[in-house]
Amino acid sequence: MSATKQDIIRSASKMFNEKGFLATSIQEIAQDCSIAKGSVYKYFPSKEDLLCAVFDECQTVYFDQAERLKKTEIGTPKESLVNQIVFRFQYFIEYRHIMVNFIDLPITQYETFRSLRSHVRARMMDWHRSWLLEVYSERIEPFLWDLIFIYRAIIKDYLQRIINEVKSLSIEDTAWFIVDKLDALVEHMTRSGSKGLLGRSAYDKFILSGSDDWNNEKERLAEEMFSRVVALLETWPGGTARRKELQEIVQLLGAEMTQAQPRKSLIQALCAYLEQEQELRSSVIQFKQIVLEE
Repeated sequence: MSATKQDIIRSASKMFNEKGFLATSIQEIAQDCSIAKGSVYKYFPSKEDLLCAVFDECQTVYFDQAERLKKTEIGTPKESLVNQIVFRFQYFIEYRHIMVNFIDLPITQYETFRSLRSHVRARMMDWHRSWLLEVYSERIEPFLWDLIFIYRAIIKDYLQRIINEVKSLSIEDTAWFIVDKLDALVEHMTRSGSKGLLGRSAYDKFILSGSDDWNNEKERLAEEMFSRVVALLETWPGGTARRKELQEIVQLLGAEMTQAQPRKSLIQALCAYLEQEQELRSSVIQFKQIVLEE
């Protein structure tokens, strides 16, 4: 990477962080790093491409610093995890306009950014996984994926509260609170012999959402849920006439799913009809959610 390109990324990062993406112009970025506006476009065809580079740079720096922090830790694994949470909160707060607020921007529909975000998601989830295993060892393996998603959700929610609450929470106290609740959850799930609800497929869906790989996975999951509805009807406790009627609806649904361009309105109508039956409702809703997901 040339010095000029790095200068542009550095200036854009500073200005996006100070003013926000939408309020910052390419001209302002060019002026900040003392180059012509056309020089910015030489490296970045659009402001969206520049934000992708800034986002990538911020994430790279975050992981580099997190790795260095890990290597210098001298406390227990649990203390190290607390320090990692504190560092994460501090870094994401400092760069919140890039690391947090991007979800409100049209950039989320930009293909380059979607691919980059999937990569970052995968790295972050692997980071969570490695830390949880280091702190709690192999005893969490039976419910590992559930614990990763629970941990991620807690971290994300408390970060938003630290940023947005009028009465600020202590970052250090919040980090210890989170780890204390993880301890309680792990102990409970271990004692109860919990096997968890989620598996690797939940991770794959989260990471690959929007990609061709996920589209293929969606097709497999849709077929699986459709087969479950068919199987439920085989043992359905209602009358024979009603069962036959429902099976005909399911056949229509299956036929529509084989079309090159399935009609969403028809799928919704057929599913709505099937959802009237309590025994089918949950499976039909899950099937519909997978099929109609954009």
